[in-house]
Amino acid sequence: MKIQIDDLEFNSDYFYIQSNTIVEKIIFNNRTFYSKYEKVNTPINKEIIEQYKRDELTLALPLIEDDIVNYLVIEYYQEDWQSFYSLIKHLFKTLNITDYVTYKSPNREPLQIFIKSKNTPLDIAYERVDKIKQTLELKPTKSYRIFPNKNSPKNYNIIKFPLNIL
Repeated sequence: MKIQIDDLEFNSDYFYIQSNTIVEKIIFNNRTFYSKYEKVNTPINKEIIEQYKRDELTLALPLIEDDIVNYLVIEYYQEDWQSFYSLIKHLFKTLNITDYVTYKSPNREPLQIFIKSKNTPLDIAYERVDKIKQTLELKPTKSYRIFPNKNSPKNYNIIKFPLNIL
């Protein structure tokens, strides 16, 4: 089952809800990850989305499905998101990235930039992410995350539910 959010489409067979406590311990590449996101194995519904909009819960969606990615995602977590967004637009022109959608909710973080990458195998998505990361590392700002992240387990490659298109 799919869910449509403006121009974005995600699998809605399951989703994640953030908990106040650690719900899962994951060992990956000799590192230990502690997740506060609990996987809910039911399709996402309008009631859950409304609770998220009212700030009653934090909702996240999987980015990787069967080693395929449809979006590369940059999340930025600072108040100066406008300057970061200007930087990203310039960077995208340099890298010839034209098909992307930006989301920013008025009352919450993060700024989210979804680069459309339909049915991209995970290894190719990692290469594209690395190229963007290398270019961003030349800039002083480090308050962003780029997904998919090859240094994290697949169920750590989840993104907050996007709300308002910019």
